[in-house]
Order: sequence, then structure tokens, then C-alpha cells
Amino acid sequence: MSVRVVVADDHPVFLDGLARIVSRAAELTLVATARDGRVALDQIRAERPDVALIDLELPDVDGFRVLETVRREALPTRVLVISAFVDSAKVYRAMEAGAAGYVPKVAGDAAITDAILGVARGETQLVGELLDGLATEIRLRRDHAPGPSLTPRELDVLRLAADGHPNAEIARQLLVSTATVKSHLQNVFEKLEAPDRAAAVARAIRRGLVN
Repeated sequence: MSVRVVVADDHPVFLDGLARIVSRAAELTLVATARDGRVALDQIRAERPDVALIDLELPDVDGFRVLETVRREALPTRVLVISAFVDSAKVYRAMEAGAAGYVPKVAGDAAITDAILGVARGETQLVGELLDGLATEIRLRRDHAPGPSLTPRELDVLRLAADGHPNAEIARQLLVSTATVKSHLQNVFEKLEAPDRAAAVARAIRRGLVN
């Protein structure tokens, strides 16, 4: 059974090139093309293609909004992004918005065809360098995500621990018992998902909770 495809790109030469790639592949059927996002969405709604191959830089309605709309309306079409922009932030945002894959515009005809077929089979399509960049972006966002909610007293304990003070000294400075300090530290460990004091301090510094 042939995979039905809608192609959207604002550049007429590139749009024609993508249309030819799809038309020449025996396993694919080109059902429509579009040069802006609003028309692309109309075609996706009307044609219900298996795959929509879209550029991110579409006029009127950009590719991200196309992705979000397809997901919000629970349309059956799987969207494969093809873009000249391959920085990890854009790849992350596209995948988060619901893209089933991401292909750079420098990819060859065979790679584009294979990506469309893979997406139609339910696979996620990312070439090696994009996958590496996405993994890096996920780690950066995780490390710089807003920190967990620590109480003012937990922050006091954590700051003193970061300065290298032992529990007894922290207790003396805060006018509490050593047992209370240990209890606060245990709460900090759990919130920061840290196994010990050193890891908790390191994660707190990385997240900007302490200097």
C-alpha cells in the first residue's frame, strides 16, 4: 500500500524538488503541496495523508504551529520536519511539539524517502548528528530546569553545607539540633535526587540554588 504524502515548503524550487522525490518513489504517493502553513493544515485536514513533510519556516502559520495543531486536533497524519536549521534547540522544540522525525535539507533523495517510509511505519526518524544534538539539549534543559522547591531553612542548611561546615557547626549557627540539620539535609537529598551531601551541593550549584 502506497504512503500518501503532503509536502510543504515556502521555497518554490525546494518544494518542487521534494515533490519530485516523493513522486519518483514507488512506495510514495504525492497528494498535495503547499507553500504556507495554513494551506498545509487545510490539506492535512482534508486529505488525511499518512505523512506530512514540512519545513519549519513556513509563512502565515509556521511549522511549529502546524505540529501543535496536528497534535491538538488528534489528526492521524505523522509530521516529518525537513529544515535547513539543525541546531539542537530547534530539533528539541519540533520533537516536543509532536514531530515524528527531523531531516536536514542537505539529506539526499534516498535518505528523505527512507525517513518518510520510516515515519509512516511508526518510527521516529533522526539522523545520527541530530540525535546526538537532541540528547545534549535534553541534558542541558534538565540541568538548567527550575530547581525543586526548597524551604528557606533547607536552603540555609544547604548553603552552609556548600561552605564546607559539618552538621554540628550548621546546627550551632542556625540554633537547631544536629538531628534537625540531618533531617533538613535528607529532605534536600530527596528533592535534588542526590545520593549524598557532595552530589546535593554540586546539583544545587549547577541549578543556581547556591553560589
